[in-house]
Amino acid sequence: MSRSDPTATALRSRYADVIHHEASHELDADTFTSMRASPRGWGVGALVVDADERVLLVQENGQWYVPGGRLEADESPETGAIREVREETGVDVRLRGLGAIAEQTFSHETTGESFVFRFGMFKATPETTEVANDPGLPDESISSVEWHTSVPADTYTRDLVVELLG
Repeated sequence: MSRSDPTATALRSRYADVIHHEASHELDADTFTSMRASPRGWGVGALVVDADERVLLVQENGQWYVPGGRLEADESPETGAIREVREETGVDVRLRGLGAIAEQTFSHETTGESFVFRFGMFKATPETTEVANDPGLPDESISSVEWHTSVPADTYTRDLVVELLG
């Protein structure tokens, strides 16, 4: 298993009680082409919950997400998750374990072509709760970083986030 391209089984075996979440999404031709052209592999991030049980989320293109992104070459999933949370939110975190592995199958609406993208969602505790004034990297379209007392209805994979908080 390479560090930047672990198998789901190998990553899951290092942790207890990991949720396996599968979903399929049909994409229009432009979106499919754009997503398939970007480097594939793994994404990682963290469900960050503070002492007041607030959840840290980032808003991008009008939708809320758990902070995260692509795993870099020769980076462990754990290191990548910590880096991604810091880059997107300005918050340093301590990981408490792996909460879920989401396997998303994306298919082209007319040709039926498909590819799988995996995302390791860790559970984390923040070192501080102050968020960045200018969230994300220059090439990201993150418009907001906020602490939430409940999971907004327009949160990507909301059911999984709620299950992890359960």
